[in-house]
Amino acid sequence: MPRRDVEGPVHRAILAHLRGRFPEALVVHAANEIGLKGKDVARAIAKAKWNGMVPGFPDLACFLPDGECILFEVKAEGNTTTPAQKTILAQLSSLGFRAAVVRSVQDVDECLDHWNIGDAA
Repeated sequence: MPRRDVEGPVHRAILAHLRGRFPEALVVHAANEIGLKGKDVARAIAKAKWNGMVPGFPDLACFLPDGECILFEVKAEGNTTTPAQKTILAQLSSLGFRAAVVRSVQDVDECLDHWNIGDAA
């Protein structure tokens, strides 16, 4: 039985919300992990890592017109961050970036309010 995609709809809602709130920004998804197995997939993962893929990098990066970059790791309710995600989020924070784990559009808006970015939606 195929796995149900519970995170995808949340991810796409947040992506659309960020693009709507910041139409001049560049909002991108970082394809940074491949959740499949097998010999061919293992080769693809190795090549992606060789080319700079960083497991654990946040799902969404929002490059704002003022030069700031904010990052969001999207999780469905009940899902938790992996050790790699925790490490990368901590590293990004130590480098001065604003990065957070979010589970909804409301979580994104709360982060933006906390960071004093943009007008409250």
